[in-house]
Amino acid sequence: MLYAILSDVHANPVALETALADARVQGAKKVVCLGDVVGYGPDAVRAVELARSACDVVLLGNHDAATAGMISAANFRPEAQAGVRRHAKELSAEALAWLRACPLVLRTRTFVAAHGTLDHPEDFGYILRADQAYRAFEAMGDGNLLFVGHTHVSMWCARERRGMMTADRTDDLTLKDGVQYVVNVGSVGYPRCESESVYVLYDSRRRTVVWRRLPFDFKGYFKQMKDRKIFIAPWLESRAAQSGDKSC
Repeated sequence: MLYAILSDVHANPVALETALADARVQGAKKVVCLGDVVGYGPDAVRAVELARSACDVVLLGNHDAATAGMISAANFRPEAQAGVRRHAKELSAEALAWLRACPLVLRTRTFVAAHGTLDHPEDFGYILRADQAYRAFEAMGDGNLLFVGHTHVSMWCARERRGMMTADRTDDLTLKDGVQYVVNVGSVGYPRCESESVYVLYDSRRRTVVWRRLPFDFKGYFKQMKDRKIFIAPWLESRAAQSGDKSC
């Protein structure tokens, strides 16, 4: 089975549709979204509609939970808090109820998935350090593959049965027997540490993970944000400049 696994759409349905179109061309049979359909971006309503219609599974992200009133956004960035307030008003009661019903964890025969770390997924912890990765590996039990998002950083971390851990960023990964993997799929809709829209293709038969890196339309994104008078973080504008898009 070829899966398209994506995360962190952040109210950017244009980027989501681009990723979905690419996934269809690549032959993906199922689409899994690891959460944060909303937050930050310009069009939460359309993003939710598209995620609901096009994704086979959508997990709950921290921005989804905050927008739906399940957790506090007090520790979010100012622009993230503003997005939560804005999207909570824009989304219908039915759409908010759908967000609340999204599961925290997906378990399949060949992989597990969560928005953040697998240990206490309701806390939406990050996997950025060795100790955080270790706790995720422990929570996997006998499983050998965990997909996460949340950090917006595409990468993988592996642990051999004898305890050795390695981490890297790569465009493809072939899973080995006796090794556990945590794979971060990156962000489709809100580049933070990268200048592209990123998701992965997972082939459960061939046991391969391939990152798909698509051009991110910074110019169009910023126009939507400015048209709706939404604050654009300076670091995001800097990311656009680093991408080579001089029009931004």
